[in-house]
Amino acid sequence: MAEKYRLSKTLFNKNELSKVINSDFTTFSQPTIEQDNDTVQELFRLYDKLYLEIPLQGPQSHTYLIEESSKLVSITQDLDIQPLLDEISELRQRLLDANEEILNLENQMGNGSI
Repeated sequence: MAEKYRLSKTLFNKNELSKVINSDFTTFSQPTIEQDNDTVQELFRLYDKLYLEIPLQGPQSHTYLIEESSKLVSITQDLDIQPLLDEISELRQRLLDANEEILNLENQMGNGSI
């Protein structure tokens, strides 16, 4: 046997609705203020932790960090490296001269001049 129910609805116009229903947003608890953990100390903690996982080249790499940081800080590596480059150049020239001398001596020995 089917039961019969009587349904009814009440309609409100826009002006009456705001008098009957509170449409302001409320919460059951106080909103929590999120603490900003983005600090320089946190950056370096993560850098130390992820150091070996950071790729050498690319958009998120050690090279990118160097390029971005060098926009703020003048890197004077050229002055520090130049004496070493000069020494390398001098040693290469000495090695070349020594190899030429060895070659000349081997040629003289092969010709029986020595």
